Amino acid sequence: MHFPKKLLLIDDDESIREMIPFIFDQQLYQIETIADITDIENLMKRFKPDLIMLDIMLGTVDGRAICKNLKQMPSIANVPIILLSAAIIKEETLDCGHDLLIQKPFDIFYLESMVEKLIQKS
Repeated sequence: MHFPKKLLLIDDDESIREMIPFIFDQQLYQIETIADITDIENLMKRFKPDLIMLDIMLGTVDGRAICKNLKQMPSIANVPIILLSAAIIKEETLDCGHDLLIQKPFDIFYLESMVEKLIQKS
């Protein structure tokens, strides 16, 4: 039996939360989208994502801090994290344990290929 890979998207932009499931719909991913991290620990225990896509700017919350916290959770430490950002940021300045930075707007084919590559690698 084939179990779908699980993607978690954390982004406060509703259009991104609608677009990502649409992009991965044909590839048999199970996708959970959330706008904030209010109950993130319980969500991680319940959903157990294979990959996390995380916006760097979640309103007043810094996604880099969230990334660091997630990477310190033993059950999440090895889960790849793709940071998404509309700001121009140098990847080497992030220092939060992420696996990849993708600038918005992003190339859909690049996003798909990197998600697949990181999931296979993990």
